[in-house]
Amino acid sequence: MSKLNILRRMLFALPLSEANFKIRGFEKNAPAQARLELVAKTVVSGYNTALETGLTDDLQTNTETIKQELVGFFNEGIGMGLYTLDVFSVFNRNRFWNFIKDKGKNHEYMSYIGAGIASGVFFNLPFEKFVEKADPTSGLLILNGLGFYYAYFKPKKTLQKMYLPKSVKKDKFYIECYDNGIGRALWFYNGGVPTSIARTIANFPKDRQGAIWSGVGLAATYAGGVPEEKIRELQELAGENSHMLGEGSILACHTRDIAGNPHESDSTERILTGKSVKECNLFAAMAKENLNGKRYIEGRHSLLVFMENIREWVRENHKTANINAHHLQEAVR
Repeated sequence: MSKLNILRRMLFALPLSEANFKIRGFEKNAPAQARLELVAKTVVSGYNTALETGLTDDLQTNTETIKQELVGFFNEGIGMGLYTLDVFSVFNRNRFWNFIKDKGKNHEYMSYIGAGIASGVFFNLPFEKFVEKADPTSGLLILNGLGFYYAYFKPKKTLQKMYLPKSVKKDKFYIECYDNGIGRALWFYNGGVPTSIARTIANFPKDRQGAIWSGVGLAATYAGGVPEEKIRELQELAGENSHMLGEGSILACHTRDIAGNPHESDSTERILTGKSVKECNLFAAMAKENLNGKRYIEGRHSLLVFMENIREWVRENHKTANINAHHLQEAVR
């Protein structure tokens, strides 16, 4: 290891123990704890690896040792690490962008989220220029990472005092993206326990709860860790925001589809969206294509348009499922 690499690790690296629930003060003895600690440690490993190797062949070699279903989390860490190196570099400040154009192209979404975590770690770095340079639609996922950072690493400030960075308050949709990240972090903070998650979300203003539930749905699908009955309980507790859980679930399977690392089972997607993972991926791909690569659609963020189309589709799926269930009950009578 070169002296420069040693210095990078000394200055910026995180110990794997930072992912332990006990150290973080997260939900004790949660059934999903082992799974979620593994996920978080994979992100930290990707971050530390990127700090050490930079954008070199060694980074790809390390990535190839990661289990396929965990590689998205590793790339989230890589995005975090490369963005960190760029921020503190004098000359080479394009590692992150070169990565998502090449080896990390299929993990662009997770890399944006990783960059958002890094921006939170280093004093809530401005994100506007990042978004201008990023994909017109998915670049705003940096705010998802920022929300995750605050809820995961500063839960009291975020979940009790309802802290919102000033930069996020500029735009209502910025807050929604940020809250999606809070929801993802809650899946870890509450250990995937539905009742605990519902109680935590209930503390937030009503107009922010839907976006947080969406983040929970994303994490429940992408990270997993609980059996089907807990997913059904989660959906029931979400109540009027059950379609937002479905929105997050579709975003999760869409992300895995692009990266080529789908789950073996699509039971969570079927419960939360009312459709198979194949149907979810087809709809998400169509909805993304309809944006035509634009940043704004009639003055509105294209990511917002994309998400609204998804949540409306889920809402219709739920209505159809409820009608079919009612007809079945009537037939049985």
